[in-house]
Amino acid sequence: MKRQERRHITEEEFRGLFGAGRPVRIAGMAESLGVDRSTVTRLMRRHGTLTSINRDAAWCILPERCRFDRLGFWESRGVRFFRDGNQLDAIVRAVVGSDAGADLAGIGNAIGSRAAVQVLGLVRARRLQRETWDGRYVYFAADPGAADRQRACRRAAQNTAAAPVRDQTLAEVLARESRQTLELLVKVLLTCLHHPEFGAKNVALSLLRRGEKTCTAQVADLLRRFGARGKNS
Repeated sequence: MKRQERRHITEEEFRGLFGAGRPVRIAGMAESLGVDRSTVTRLMRRHGTLTSINRDAAWCILPERCRFDRLGFWESRGVRFFRDGNQLDAIVRAVVGSDAGADLAGIGNAIGSRAAVQVLGLVRARRLQRETWDGRYVYFAADPGAADRQRACRRAAQNTAAAPVRDQTLAEVLARESRQTLELLVKVLLTCLHHPEFGAKNVALSLLRRGEKTCTAQVADLLRRFGARGKNS
């Protein structure tokens, strides 16, 4: 039986699969290129593609097609990618990059997937710290100094007075705010309108993924001071 010759795939041909700027399903690449799966794997390694950290690692993308946020995440149509490693590395970055640590819901929101098993493994490997706050697990950076700063931010958020401002008109309160704070407030409220089920943590994570410089404590403070009602977690 005659052995089938290996087909040569040019750089232009491979990169052309990503011409639309969207992730490509790995399983379909072999058929599109007329090669076997092992060849696709070699091509992905050669061209430095990223594999999705959710959706069963079934998608890939060229890094130059991504617009990463400050933590190195990028999402397209629900498929999430991380610039600097695999899913475990992404979880660590999501926790370390948070101002006040993160709970499981926040971590899952950051990577677009459930993460309970993976996070437990990272705690056992001492890549993260875990503590109980208000009856639920919260995860902090492994570095003691960074973890202390996260705890301080979390305590500050907890100690913030709960009562919204009522002794002044809203116009008077807004007039004293900086333009930057007002712009952030608008984005926070719009996110709450689009996602009424979101609490302060998820609103902050959503804004961070869009490149905004904020933290959960700041979002919670805005929601409290301007009398917005919503979930607390």
